[in-house]
Amino acid sequence: MRIEILTVGGEILVGRTLDTNFHFLARSLARLGTPPAWHTTVPDVREMISAALETAMARADCVIMTGGLGGTPDDLTRRVLSQVLGRPLVLREEVLRDVEEVYRRRGRIAPPAAQAMALVPNGAQMIANPVGLAPGLILPTPRGGSIIALPGVPEEMKAQVEQFVLPMLERQLGGSRVTEVVLRTAGVPESVLAESLGQAHPAGCDVAYLPHWGGVDLCLVRSADAPSSSEEFRQWADGIRERLDDAVYATGDESLEQAVGRLLLERGLRLAVAESLTGGGVGAALTRVPGSSAYFLGSIVAYDNDVKVKALGVSRATLLNHGAVSAATAEEMASGVRRFCGSDLAVSTTGIAGPSGGSDEKPVGLVYLGLASAQGLAHVRRLYPGRTREGVVARSIQGVLWLLYRHLRGLKVDDRFPDRGGEAGPGRDPGR
Repeated sequence: MRIEILTVGGEILVGRTLDTNFHFLARSLARLGTPPAWHTTVPDVREMISAALETAMARADCVIMTGGLGGTPDDLTRRVLSQVLGRPLVLREEVLRDVEEVYRRRGRIAPPAAQAMALVPNGAQMIANPVGLAPGLILPTPRGGSIIALPGVPEEMKAQVEQFVLPMLERQLGGSRVTEVVLRTAGVPESVLAESLGQAHPAGCDVAYLPHWGGVDLCLVRSADAPSSSEEFRQWADGIRERLDDAVYATGDESLEQAVGRLLLERGLRLAVAESLTGGGVGAALTRVPGSSAYFLGSIVAYDNDVKVKALGVSRATLLNHGAVSAATAEEMASGVRRFCGSDLAVSTTGIAGPSGGSDEKPVGLVYLGLASAQGLAHVRRLYPGRTREGVVARSIQGVLWLLYRHLRGLKVDDRFPDRGGEAGPGRDPGR
């Protein structure tokens, strides 16, 4: 099945909004064994949407559209579908009732614009919207294909795809699916991973290297029509997992912060965080995980030195003799927040994010991470030279999560940090 994804939204073309809908759809379709053959993005201009839709219908068996189904004047998808397919818009009373009911549950009266969401091309099959207002639409094309139109709001689009679109497509494809195993790694460069894996793959199987702020994900894939068996694929994947050993912190979609949370729960430990250059980013990452209140006690963002002294108990002598960006300060910050919160374990971050504020002795990108536990204090030093401010902070957040993970696994605490490599660029303002 040849699929084209047609994204409607001028905000994407000007870079104001990232097209996370395409990312989700493409990954979901790839897992079905039918990744999109084309992706087109057009602004909210009727003529341009019509032209893109005509082109997509001529070459694809299925066109999945996102965006333009709301009730505002720039929501043009329904009108374009009506025009291109020659199907007049009709008012669907059941859709209007559903929309009005959603407004009632929210304690509001449906505005006149709500009626626009109930105007759909004649003969359209409706896709219920379990988390929002605008329903999705399915329409046949003159060539025997189909058009699936979905809302642009990511939460609504995702719910409709997961609950209806993917099961429908899987039935049409006969249940043949790609097999995929994702190994999430940290602390090992992409080139070293590639050398470790080698070139010997079972027939119809391949490896994709997906670097990101926190490390490199290895996507092991067996195509739907691979001559090798599922058992051969499993043995190959297990062998890679064993060979990489502790560089793999999780499989599937589990993030590093989720892996840390899982280990904290398994060991019955509670955690606290003291942050300087990361400005609360570590605490934010940890609390993104549902149920984190079971192990995360709190975070103190001590950006200023006086706060480090008063809230965390960092010695003024330490700051004077070693500086705010130092191993001693990182350890005292971790010790102080552990004492203040009464936690079993604590970590800290301090460093120079840039672009200014560095020196020959302490350049921009220098970071110290501290750790305090019942066993004592420890720290790691890391240098991220030439990184943007955002890059230094992001790598520091992932670095302290990696430090926590290794400590909880009983592995050596060292300077192996997740780092993806990449280009450097200018930052905005100094920080530590």
